[in-house]
Amino acid sequence: MFRERKEYRKNLTSSGKLHLAGETLDFISHDVSVNGILIEIVPGRLLSTFSDFESFINENSAAEIFVKDLMLTGEVEIIWVKEKDNNILMGLEFKHVIYNADRLWLKRQYYRKKQSFVGFLMLKNKRVEFEGKNISVDGLMIYVKDPDKDLLPNVVVSLYSESLQMKGMAKICWIQHEQEPEKNGALIGLRYLSSE
Repeated sequence: MFRERKEYRKNLTSSGKLHLAGETLDFISHDVSVNGILIEIVPGRLLSTFSDFESFINENSAAEIFVKDLMLTGEVEIIWVKEKDNNILMGLEFKHVIYNADRLWLKRQYYRKKQSFVGFLMLKNKRVEFEGKNISVDGLMIYVKDPDKDLLPNVVVSLYSESLQMKGMAKICWIQHEQEPEKNGALIGLRYLSSE
C-alpha cells in the first residue's frame, strides 16, 4: 500500500491561519504529510470566492501558514485549489517551516525567514544601498547605514536586489532608527506593491 501512494498522509483536523494577498485567512486542515497539507479555507474580504483564489494563485502561489495543533509555521506553495460542495479546498506544499512555533506566530503577524541579501532602493533618482535581514511573501526587512531624509513611512520606492533576482515597487511601512548616537543606521520594513 505504501508503494502505491506518492507519500503517506494522516488525517489531521486542526485550525490554522494562511496569510496570502495581504490577508490572514482561517482554515481547517483535513490531512497532512511530511511534504504538505490539505486545507479547507474560510473565505475572507479580498479573497472571497473560488474564482478569486484561482486567479490569485495563477499569479502568485506563495503563502505563509500556521497550523495550531502541529505548532508549525512557515512558507508554503499552493499546488492546487478546488471547489467541492461549496467549500474551497487547497493542497499546500511545505517549503520552509519551523516547529514548536506558536509563540513566533503570535509575536509576529506572520512568518519571516532570516536571510542575508543586498540590494538598493531608488527614491527621487537617489540610490540607497541596503543589507537585507529577513524576507516574507509580503515584504522585506532591510538595514540602511545612512538613511536618506526622504525615507519615510508610506513612501513608495523602487526595489532592486540581484542576489534575490528581484525588482519591483515597495512601500515603506515602518522605520526604526538605531538608538546609539554614534550610529546613523535604521531598520526599514517594506511591503511589496509589485515584484518580478
